[in-house]
Amino acid sequence: QTCALPIYGFKNLTTFKEPQMTATNGNVSRADRTDGILAMARQNASRGNDIANATRKIIAKRVALGLAAVLDPMHADHIEFARMVPEKVQAFSAAGMVMLNQSGEASRQMMRLASEEVMTTACATIEMTACCSPAAWAEAQSRFARAWLSRVTSSLNTMGMLMLTAQAAAMAPIRQTVAANAERLGG
Repeated sequence: QTCALPIYGFKNLTTFKEPQMTATNGNVSRADRTDGILAMARQNASRGNDIANATRKIIAKRVALGLAAVLDPMHADHIEFARMVPEKVQAFSAAGMVMLNQSGEASRQMMRLASEEVMTTACATIEMTACCSPAAWAEAQSRFARAWLSRVTSSLNTMGMLMLTAQAAAMAPIRQTVAANAERLGG
């Protein structure tokens, strides 16, 4: 129950409500979201490990090609040597563009979350100033604190998943290049 404070024009203020399920926190339990974050982190780590393992094999093949070129420059694999720098530039440029786009999305999400918190805090402050008794004020503050904890957990999960998704997306062009190299070089 909210108390009215007619002096300031706050009549029939709605009480601060527990957060509703939104696109930010989805209709999923915290455990499910945490499991999703952990699964994405494991997947990214596994893909990073795959890239590292394939890269070691590619480097070994190219070192062997380089040594063979030193011994017999006329029969060196000049096509493979000509591919090395441009393909890296292309893969890392693509990864950079993905990160640029993803950082824009992360920035928009953070601004949205921050704006929502400012509005929520303002509403809670108005509600608390309209309370007629210390007990009503404490109840309003308690509701706000519980809802805040729920929102901050959801926001952290959302941002964590956004970052892991960005990492996976940025690794994709590098992973594709490494896979193409490994296939071409027989690694």
